[in-house]
Amino acid sequence: MSKHISIKALLGAVMLGTSIFAAPVMAEPLKLRMSGDSPASGLDIVVMQMFADNLKAKLGDDLQYELFHSGALGDEVVHMQQIRTGQIDVYPFGSDVVGLDKTFSIFDMPFLYKDRTVVAKVLDGEIGEKLRASLRKTNGLEVLAFGEIGFRQITNNVRAIKTPADFQGMKIRVPGSPTRVLMFKTLGASPINMSFSEVYLALQSGTIDGQENPLADIVARSLQEVQKNISISNHVYTPVTLVMNAKKYDSLTDAQKKAVKEAAHEAAVKVREIGATKDIELLKQLKDSGKIAVTEIDVDSFKKASAPLYEEIGKIAGGDIANEVLAAVK
Repeated sequence: MSKHISIKALLGAVMLGTSIFAAPVMAEPLKLRMSGDSPASGLDIVVMQMFADNLKAKLGDDLQYELFHSGALGDEVVHMQQIRTGQIDVYPFGSDVVGLDKTFSIFDMPFLYKDRTVVAKVLDGEIGEKLRASLRKTNGLEVLAFGEIGFRQITNNVRAIKTPADFQGMKIRVPGSPTRVLMFKTLGASPINMSFSEVYLALQSGTIDGQENPLADIVARSLQEVQKNISISNHVYTPVTLVMNAKKYDSLTDAQKKAVKEAAHEAAVKVREIGATKDIELLKQLKDSGKIAVTEIDVDSFKKASAPLYEEIGKIAGGDIANEVLAAVK
């Protein structure tokens, strides 16, 4: 009898358009903890803030986030550990991503990327997809988008650098990228790896003679105040590889994933435009200041000295993808 009644009750509920089952559980608000080691004006932090702003516009109250900068949670080495263990959810990698995935060494093949059009061809095509897949497989990180840190320039306190011969005896700070170290050794410098947060004082004290970074980072860290010379070399281009911990990404709903990827892509496109504008503005600012000597390098002499690096770095990155890059930049 009771069985008969329960079936009738069920049929009645269906006919009335109601349900005897519990209401579906609504998605929890997306909570993100984001951090980086650059100042707030650094393009890696800018792209992360733009990503957060874009995502907030899409999700509204369904997004809650914290964003730290200026190394508040640690330097680049600490952040590399935090993003992989899930202590932070989103991080904007620069050159140090090479320390986790050698495939990214393709960005240490010098003097290949003549302009941002060529860069976009590499980042936004099949090569970019292979980089995404590799970082996911090797380190459990989901690439949200490729933004920009930018074309790198060389500063120092010894002499104007026009040809590789000018590097002799010069101690140049480089980021945690073995292939960047290899590059500067090949060009004749003595590369020294140290945290970017230590560079200003190291330059000021003479512990190192120079460093290499995009103009935006040089000015953001006020390095021009403790350097006499800057050589406009554009020797390599460093993208921002904006990543999310893969376990965190996989826990999102489909709608959240879509919003996250769209917000990141929009931020990446915009920050590349900002980077191009900043290069023009900051170079003029440095020239007009008269406080630092600006030199154009002899590109042909550097390309000639760099020739052995294409094969060496190509082997480290992986022959197939390196060959694809060489073909794409022609």
